[in-house]
Amino acid sequence: MSVGERISRGQNAKKNRDRIPTLEQWVEIRIKDGITTTELFPPNDELIEISRKMNPPPELVYRRLHFPDGVPPEYHWTTKDENVRRYGGLGIQRMTMQTWLDVIERETYRAVRHLGPTGVGNLPRPKEHGECECPVCTRNEKSPE
Repeated sequence: MSVGERISRGQNAKKNRDRIPTLEQWVEIRIKDGITTTELFPPNDELIEISRKMNPPPELVYRRLHFPDGVPPEYHWTTKDENVRRYGGLGIQRMTMQTWLDVIERETYRAVRHLGPTGVGNLPRPKEHGECECPVCTRNEKSPE
């Protein structure tokens, strides 16, 4: 191993990278008596207040979706996997802060109070948060300029 390799070894380790300021919102999507409910933790207005107190300000928003009762038709946009639709599971929306603000504004005008897609796709997991090799992150990763 060369001197340069020894010096640079570990510089890309997850714990050694600067973390990107990120907001997290957990979403519980349930089906009770045939009715779909969507509950946000914290709610959008609280998350906005949290973001205002952050220094540096948040750059990303992660929405972590939980479908314990299966994926209702209102959320079929989240997956094409029939097993996940039937039995439930987890999903994620990863977006910039500006995209999230645009999304929550669009969601306020919807007739039903459910989440919708970002309209720009899902961002890949940032390398600063630890690389992800899943097909979505690999496909959505920006190519080098």
